[in-house]
Amino acid sequence: MSKIQEALRQFRSEVYQVFYPSRDAAFELIDAIASSPAARSAVEVSESPLMARRYASVYKGLERTRINEWALNDLLVKQAETQGELRVAGYAIYSLDHTPYPRRSAPTVSDRGYVHGADGQVVGHQYSLLGRVMHERGAWVGVTDCVRIRTDQRPVQVGAAQVAQFRQTATLPSIITADSEYLTQDMLDQAHELTPLLIRMKHNRVLYHAPRVPRRRAPGRPAVHGRRFKLNDARSLGKPDEVWIVADADGQGGRIEIAVFKAVHVRSHPHLHGCAVRVRAFHADGTPKFARPIWLYWTGPHDMDWVTFWRVYLKRFCIESVHQFAKNSLAWTSARLGYTDREERWTWLVMLAYWLLLLSAPIACDAHRPWQKPMPPGRLPTPARVQRDFWRIFLAVGTPSLPPRRRGIPPGRPKGFRPIPRPRYPVVIKGVDTS
Repeated sequence: MSKIQEALRQFRSEVYQVFYPSRDAAFELIDAIASSPAARSAVEVSESPLMARRYASVYKGLERTRINEWALNDLLVKQAETQGELRVAGYAIYSLDHTPYPRRSAPTVSDRGYVHGADGQVVGHQYSLLGRVMHERGAWVGVTDCVRIRTDQRPVQVGAAQVAQFRQTATLPSIITADSEYLTQDMLDQAHELTPLLIRMKHNRVLYHAPRVPRRRAPGRPAVHGRRFKLNDARSLGKPDEVWIVADADGQGGRIEIAVFKAVHVRSHPHLHGCAVRVRAFHADGTPKFARPIWLYWTGPHDMDWVTFWRVYLKRFCIESVHQFAKNSLAWTSARLGYTDREERWTWLVMLAYWLLLLSAPIACDAHRPWQKPMPPGRLPTPARVQRDFWRIFLAVGTPSLPPRRRGIPPGRPKGFRPIPRPRYPVVIKGVDTS
């Protein structure tokens, strides 16, 4: 057995231990999810040849199984640091984002609210995911934490708590990349030398320079903020500290300009001096490619290789590939489970199924469709191609779960029994008392 197969078997054994008490049904369900690209519901996952239990075990397993999330988070962070290869300037790269889980017609599911996604506003839940970008090429992300965002929480609050928990476990310095909505006080509180932040800024954001040191000490409180630094006001920007111009990789003679403004801060954190990085792309004739530049806020060291470092932010979009693959090929949001807690456990099983595909990628065959091109040499297969070959890898590494035991014919419901209807919950509208 190769080292990769042995590492995969060890990971499966450690994951098996975080479930209780119905760990066999839960772990078998993970393998079934990983090998069911065409499943349109949770129960269809039971049709996988890797699931020996019957379809009723899908719901019974989710009902009875509990997950030791603290042990699971520690395991996934350790696995991400061990298996991840991509590092920039000594930093691992992590992506933080949230995504909706639509539940439009589920009145028995609690804590539903109005959430925003790619299709606009929908009714349902939303989940916050934090994961490491594993490789330089491709979009593989090792998800280390997955938390449902309650209706009385904001995504930034949950994301900041995830970063705080991650810092307690991580041993590698890691860059946390996020979109513009995460540049808030809650997230900036988590800026640390072990977890510097690289966050996109809105085009009209206002920052501040450090205050000038007066020649004479004036009475009263010393100034906290210096000159305003408004991103869409060229007069307030001043001269950048560094400017780099490089050729664009589009092959059409374009160029990219990276301007760095050092020692600027957000109003809520005057003592956190970061860098504002402006990235503009130009055509060969000098006209801008886009109407607005990309503005990034960096809380780490100021002496970075800015020519290549700004591209670290582009790795943030890899987490969106996880969202789409989990929803389209792992039946994440196709499950209709009727209870919020079971939905949360199902979400963890889906993320663990993605982990199995991730760790299987180096030994998987490039199972591409006849009309698809094979992967270039040196690149790992995509998640969909690994999923088509997962059954073969499963047979090679085996499973720690025990086979099902026959328990006879159940007696069924007694005559005249009528189940109590489940309670109905209204859709939560923030700012409105629905009780």
